[in-house]
Amino acid sequence: MARMMPSADLPDALQAIQLATRSHQQQHACNAHTFEDGPGLWQLVQQHQPRHMLELGTGLGYTACLMALASPQGQVLTLEGDPEHAALARQQIAALGLQQRVQLHEGSFATVMQALQLPAGSQDLVFFDGNMPPLILVQHFHTLLAPGGLLVCANIDLNGPLGARRVRAELADAQRWQLLPPLESGLTRVARRLPALSP
Repeated sequence: MARMMPSADLPDALQAIQLATRSHQQQHACNAHTFEDGPGLWQLVQQHQPRHMLELGTGLGYTACLMALASPQGQVLTLEGDPEHAALARQQIAALGLQQRVQLHEGSFATVMQALQLPAGSQDLVFFDGNMPPLILVQHFHTLLAPGGLLVCANIDLNGPLGARRVRAELADAQRWQLLPPLESGLTRVARRLPALSP
């Protein structure tokens, strides 16, 4: 697990969600791990002000709420596969009055993504914080992102040596991505989608 990052610069309500997530994970020994670099993600979203954001891995709603608050004109689509976590996240989203800007979709990533049918180039930021990112999904994120859009991808190293190497190689493709400073002490990669090269 990543070391805990300071959260002093975040609104109290967000810190409360993060603490609730840690408590829930410890009590249930489940996969509701909280993202540990909230200040870094907050700064990134504040700087770029994305209007359309997609999150895979809602947990208890910490990062979905964080991104919505950091980009006040932004809309967040967030996906969560665990029904209990989705229910708890809905409570957090409602408590912050973000129901109009944070839409939670419950179900497996593959099923929900297929149902949503998001158009190519429709997202300004994609945040992956699921169990592990397969290469095919990271490549799909490239399609979903508008040119200049940001991919924030956690848990690459959970995908085993071969999977992690393939995802790193994809993100290192200088014709498709521009790598930016990482988050979470280097555990979460950040990359900007580059415009397609003219034929």
